[in-house]
Amino acid sequence: MQTTQPAKPERLGVYVLADDLNRSEAFYSTLFGASPAVRTEVFAGYDVAGGLFAVVSRATFAPDAKLGGNAIPYIKVDDIEAAYQHVRTIAPDALKAPGVISEGPLSLFKFTDPDGNIIEYFSLNAPIDGL
Repeated sequence: MQTTQPAKPERLGVYVLADDLNRSEAFYSTLFGASPAVRTEVFAGYDVAGGLFAVVSRATFAPDAKLGGNAIPYIKVDDIEAAYQHVRTIAPDALKAPGVISEGPLSLFKFTDPDGNIIEYFSLNAPIDGL
């Protein structure tokens, strides 16, 4: 019997679906304060903390998928209050709850992009090994 080795991950990525890629690109470029590192007609990929956060065309990649709630990427930030204020400024109607929620060692808040995909920012209130 032949043995195999697991693939060695080189980079973690996540993508969300969009019906209007240009609209989503404008939102995420403002959110991240950067243009996509990779852009095609059906894909916009951002370098976020060493990982690839992409927005892809639903029609091309997953035409039968329902927008929003397919995956919830959560992104660690150093200053949760500053991140909350930034999202509140650029997309106040996108916030899923009023204010930052603190749960044990985590503080977090959720918001939606223009296609209803949920994004979560979090920060640590106390050190956690590996995070």
